[in-house]
Amino acid sequence: MRIDMSGRVETAWEGGWVSECAYCMIAPNPSPLTNVGTNTWIVSPPGSKGCVVVDPGPRDSGHVRRILSFCRAEEKRIAGILLTHVHLDHAPAAEELSSLTGAPVYSHAGGNVKEGKLSIPGFDMDVEVVLLFGHSSDSVGYLIEREGLFLTGDVLFAHSSTMVCWPDGSLEQYLASLDVIAGLVDVGRVSRLLTGHGKTIDDPATRVAQCRRHRLKRLRQVVSAVRSGVPAKADRIVDVIYNDVDSALLQAAERSVNAQLRYAFDRGLLEEHT
Repeated sequence: MRIDMSGRVETAWEGGWVSECAYCMIAPNPSPLTNVGTNTWIVSPPGSKGCVVVDPGPRDSGHVRRILSFCRAEEKRIAGILLTHVHLDHAPAAEELSSLTGAPVYSHAGGNVKEGKLSIPGFDMDVEVVLLFGHSSDSVGYLIEREGLFLTGDVLFAHSSTMVCWPDGSLEQYLASLDVIAGLVDVGRVSRLLTGHGKTIDDPATRVAQCRRHRLKRLRQVVSAVRSGVPAKADRIVDVIYNDVDSALLQAAERSVNAQLRYAFDRGLLEEHT
């Protein structure tokens, strides 16, 4: 989910083709958390009859019909429905889309997505699953090495931070996932990130470094606030650190702060009082 502390919604992103293989269709669920909507990615190599749909979005029959219409117009058969994670803005439409097409749903939460190569009958591109836990406990990325594309769900966005969805999410795992993405970029396997909300990230090395710095800055702010006497409670810390937060994002900010507190307690940066 997108978090912009001002509550601003970026309107410049309209989706569409971003490469020969990847098309973005935006779900009609705009909000301060989802930006202009959830990015539904339709991926297929040129000339192939098979495609996959990544993150078909919330429960919305109209959006499902638009996905099907696009695939028919492109003469593509949906070979699989891939979920980066099962949050309500990404996954519920998979059930209807699968029922209408017979395409299987692949997700880590469903138990049929493991780290490594993912074999999808009827789909003519290699897909590699990369575990990206942290935003949630089931977050994964799908690497399409043919074009250096990496579908990363809600791990990071182009113009805002993301939420570590405590208690399901973990800051320690999130930071480790940023390291994983940076490593894939460093060795030349990834050149572009196709995110869950908003525009693509075309300079992933820079953006990953920015996200890490931002997250560690917030961690330092939390630790400093508690050491200065602010109670180690998310709502009190949000009042101090996120004092410009949009009211629609207060709960999201509190979840991220709880993740930062848990990390600080576990690392001995703060003393936990029970």
